[in-house]
Amino acid sequence: MSDTAVEPRVTVARTPFWRSRTALLLAGVFVVPSLLALALNSYGALTADSAIRMAFATVAGQTIAILSGLGALVMTVVRRAPWPGILFFSALAVIIAAWAVVGMGDAAALLQSRLELVAETDLLNG
Repeated sequence: MSDTAVEPRVTVARTPFWRSRTALLLAGVFVVPSLLALALNSYGALTADSAIRMAFATVAGQTIAILSGLGALVMTVVRRAPWPGILFFSALAVIIAAWAVVGMGDAAALLQSRLELVAETDLLNG
């Protein structure tokens, strides 16, 4: 009879979804900014206060998106992922940050045009 060594099974614990990089990116880049925009949108007449509130909601959402991209990169580095994973999430963080900065610039331009529209309306009603 031969003696056969049986290897013990190795089980790898999976990270819960809510602590994964995917969940962080989905929530930080899409869900939270969208909810901020919906919650702070002006559903009535456009006023200076509502225009400023919407611009700040956009900037806050884009800031959260940038932090989420950086958080996913940090999670990748801390988990000692291989170099291709680190490079991928580095590029993704740069893309998210660039996209968010452009969004913030667009929010500033939109705020300016909305405030000019409010000022013109006040002059006409004046």
